[in-house]
Amino acid sequence: MTTDIKQIKFEKFNKAFTIINVVIAGLFTLLFLVLFILVESGLVRLVISGIWFAFNLIMVLKCAEKIHVAVNIILTVIFVTILFFQSIFFLGFSSDTPWKYNFQKSYIIFRNNYEFRVAPEKLPDDISDYSMEYLPSIMQGTGHSSVRFKASQDVIKAYEEEYSAKAIYTYPLSVFDEGHITVEKVSPKAAIGMTDDKSLFIYRDTDFWAESTSATVYVTSATHNWNHPHSTAVIIYSEKNMIEFAQLG
Repeated sequence: MTTDIKQIKFEKFNKAFTIINVVIAGLFTLLFLVLFILVESGLVRLVISGIWFAFNLIMVLKCAEKIHVAVNIILTVIFVTILFFQSIFFLGFSSDTPWKYNFQKSYIIFRNNYEFRVAPEKLPDDISDYSMEYLPSIMQGTGHSSVRFKASQDVIKAYEEEYSAKAIYTYPLSVFDEGHITVEKVSPKAAIGMTDDKSLFIYRDTDFWAESTSATVYVTSATHNWNHPHSTAVIIYSEKNMIEFAQLG
């Protein structure tokens, strides 16, 4: 009789525990779905969360009382552990959807404490060939962010006037070899990461500029350090109404 009572208690606990898991897993799945739609990142995390939700829902509907409580707890720990490690690492994304720009930018700032030192506050109207890309710095790897598009001639000219005045270096894009040049004289407005280091690195979308080597690079900030370079640059080709806001590091 005592064994039967214990068994009933275990079954009730197991079902209650599974129902709680359904609610938690469902909320996380919904959250990860929204983030995946808006940020375009975290597909693996979304799938794992969805499997966790579906597994517990099936158990509630079919056989929660038949699964040993220890097995249920172990499976929950496994799912939560995987989701935890999937969530703490944000590996960046690439997006070609302009309406997501403000959300993605805010999410990066919140999620990685990232400072956009060069990027439009908001996107101009009627742009085309848009792309936003973000890759965080990981260990020795230097991260970057990039926003590029084509816009009207008036918009591009306004950007050109603004950033040509702010530039501490101005070079043709064609002189950069794999995104790197050696400057003749270090600007007093540039930071010195290593003594006598005149290396200058920029990020640029090579596909976007593949046929536009006549573009001009307006470097607005730079840290001269070949091992840990940092820079912000606005690359403009006014003849084709092309622009990229590029940040390295």
